[in-house]
Amino acid sequence: MSTTVPAASAASTARMVAGITTRRIVLAATAASASLVALAACGAPASTGGSADTRYAAPKRVIFAKTQATEIKDNAWRDAFKQAEKAINVIPELVVEPATGFYEKRQAEYAAGSANADITINALNQFLPMGLKGMLVDLNPLVKRDKVDTSQYYKADYESWLWKGKLYGLTLQAGGEAVMYNRSLFQAKGVKLPHKDWTYDEFLQACQRLNDPANGVYAVHVQQNVVQYMMGTFMRNFGGKVLTEARDKAIYADDANSVRGAELNVDLHTKHQVAWTAELLKNVPTGSTPMRSKLAAMEINGITEAVNIRPSIGAEHLDYAPPPKGPNGMQVARVAGNAWSIQTRSKEHDASWRLLKWLHTKEGMLGPQLAALAWPPLVWAAESPQWQADFKGTKIKDVTDVWTKAGHNQVVIPEGDQALQLMNQPIARALAGQVSVREALKEGQDKVNAVFAQRPADWKM
Repeated sequence: MSTTVPAASAASTARMVAGITTRRIVLAATAASASLVALAACGAPASTGGSADTRYAAPKRVIFAKTQATEIKDNAWRDAFKQAEKAINVIPELVVEPATGFYEKRQAEYAAGSANADITINALNQFLPMGLKGMLVDLNPLVKRDKVDTSQYYKADYESWLWKGKLYGLTLQAGGEAVMYNRSLFQAKGVKLPHKDWTYDEFLQACQRLNDPANGVYAVHVQQNVVQYMMGTFMRNFGGKVLTEARDKAIYADDANSVRGAELNVDLHTKHQVAWTAELLKNVPTGSTPMRSKLAAMEINGITEAVNIRPSIGAEHLDYAPPPKGPNGMQVARVAGNAWSIQTRSKEHDASWRLLKWLHTKEGMLGPQLAALAWPPLVWAAESPQWQADFKGTKIKDVTDVWTKAGHNQVVIPEGDQALQLMNQPIARALAGQVSVREALKEGQDKVNAVFAQRPADWKM
């Protein structure tokens, strides 16, 4: 549901990094004095958050590069870094850059033999091309050396940053797929509220009863409706497969279950006409969404969009459900986030790693940093009172249980945006009713497999 993305995917992943409420900022700031418990890394130096750790003779400066977020988020990182400076004798410096050209700049610096930042923020569609070119430090030896408890992370999110046993980023924020719904619109129509075990049949029936096009209301808005996000979840929940286990061949067009899942998704927009289409969205007020404008009863999206929906419809009206179960009981959800990566050309690998570890201690995670995150990367942090304050009285646990047990990141591939665009462009035409689902899936599959066939041998799993 991520702080930074290249221009090609900025619109989709920007929703993953929505702001955080003032109440949570106050709570997070209050928690900043919590004693250090090194849950994320046993090797992290202990501290009370006061004077700098004296085991390190001279403070090291570590430069973080990230794309611009909201002022609240960027300032929260600065405050977290001030706290880190006192705790572990590292001087973090934040450099904020425009999203457009961010990753191209990192690659140009590497090609020139330099790195203007020690640590860079990373996105799932960008890190593998960088890591496989030698730009990023493999963190796995450090994780093993310092006995980092990786079970504390959302499994699907943490493992997204691995390829062939190398860990190219330490997740900084997670976030997952959810069905966010307006209770009041369900109740006004007398429609049963979504529940943790609901099915696609129940979902479709609810959509049909909630639909009210005469008043400009369409039941559901499926955001980020592409193979690596929501479209892929429809496929998987119908029992289908998208890629081979080695992630070197697309098979979704040849998988009857994947086709069925994709067909239901497209039918919501074309046949049943209960979903917001690209054409219908032109009628939504500028800067808003159907859900925020109370013109949709449900939105399927990354959970972080809740921070924008909540004040628009009222916290008392907003609740959450996991994606519906498919015909055979399959229920998965996309879990995705961002990571910090240490650049190989940095001269401060040790200080950079020490800082990343500290950010994942209780002292670091539950301090000002919490206000900068889309969703905490550590399960214990996401379950903390500070984070849960905005979800009180909701069914959010039904959603996070699915993330924990059945999260997926099925299309994290070395070819990145190049492959994703080839798969998703035909699907956009199917959603617009311009081509059939089978034609769209076959076209995308054939084109991306031609690219996969050119994958260098040393990039293969």
